[in-house]
Amino acid sequence: MAILRTSSSVHNGKNIGVAEERATLSLTDDLVAEIILKLPVKSVARSQCVAKTWHAAISDEYLRRRLPPQLSVVYFPDDPPTAHGNNQGPRFASGGGEGGLLEDCDLSFLPFKQYDGAAAAAVVCDACNGLLLLRAAGAAARFFVADPVTRRWAALPPPPSDDAMLSVLAFDPSSPRHGYHVINFTGWRDRGARLEVFSSAAQAWAPRDVDFGGVGADDLLCGSVHVHGGAVYLLASGTDRAVRMDLAAGDDDELVTCTVVQLPEPVDGDGRVAHSGGRLHYVASDGELLKVWVQLDEGQSWRLKHAVKIDDVVKGGCGGGEVRFLALHPEKDAVYLWSPWKLVEYDLARKAVTGAWQFDGKSHSGRKNRVVKTWFVPSSFYLSDCLADRRVQY
Repeated sequence: MAILRTSSSVHNGKNIGVAEERATLSLTDDLVAEIILKLPVKSVARSQCVAKTWHAAISDEYLRRRLPPQLSVVYFPDDPPTAHGNNQGPRFASGGGEGGLLEDCDLSFLPFKQYDGAAAAAVVCDACNGLLLLRAAGAAARFFVADPVTRRWAALPPPPSDDAMLSVLAFDPSSPRHGYHVINFTGWRDRGARLEVFSSAAQAWAPRDVDFGGVGADDLLCGSVHVHGGAVYLLASGTDRAVRMDLAAGDDDELVTCTVVQLPEPVDGDGRVAHSGGRLHYVASDGELLKVWVQLDEGQSWRLKHAVKIDDVVKGGCGGGEVRFLALHPEKDAVYLWSPWKLVEYDLARKAVTGAWQFDGKSHSGRKNRVVKTWFVPSSFYLSDCLADRRVQY
């Protein structure tokens, strides 16, 4: 690792060969990596500013490949009213990749007036793969993108207009560009929309137009947005179609390219699209059966991969009450489900609950928090510089 590259090639007064030196460095790298891997990811990520050599060490690709994934959620707390109101805005929590506690992330580092740890002077517009999009309260629209784990945030320049009807954050931590987009829908057409798109690479807003390829704007389910590989997926209610908006085509293009994806069955109930193993999946639940479809190619053919009875999931350890799909594991055959009042990992191949997360009992005892969004992202994302104009507060 970079922190150890100044090691001398002379040991006990004797010259050692290149192969021996590499072996020594490799062994030392393993030891240092084992120590770092035992530390909380939050602490490691926030320690990047300690020294340049330390920053280089924890940013080393060897270490990044060994870091475990992190679970991140956005949830609505069932808190008692406070002196400043009900304070029912969404919050952010994260946990390890093998189950345990979901720790609430304090948002007091954000540049807003705070009440009880919640951003009272800002609205959480969207969240995507560990990042939050917030809009400051006030007459003029002002947006911020924040990483609650590393406590970094970036202020976006004011958008051209203040009348955004919908704001969407698009960020893919697996993309080599490590950039993000903010999409403001400023006007709807019959089968399209007017957009203002902010690119973190260009650090500027640009007016864009989008044609949904024959799908009516009124049919789009804006609460079921999926982002992958520079594209934004929107489901169309009551149809068997989804719209794929390609943001990676070029920030200078005035027209956003759209592709209509034919789904294996109509969107009804709790339907979602997601990626796992590099392939597009469609997950649907009618309250009794959870079905997982996989797209076989870039065309329109699908295969029913799994069909699980909700009752079997409940008997497996989810508990009683509502069982709702939240996310797919990005690589293995597993889904993440919300069942009051915990989040569980269900292995589709083994048909068993293989992980469970609950909120920290000290800070959330007796509260029935409701998780609305979930991501399973690589921990190396928190060691990246995805916030170009970032500010850090400890």
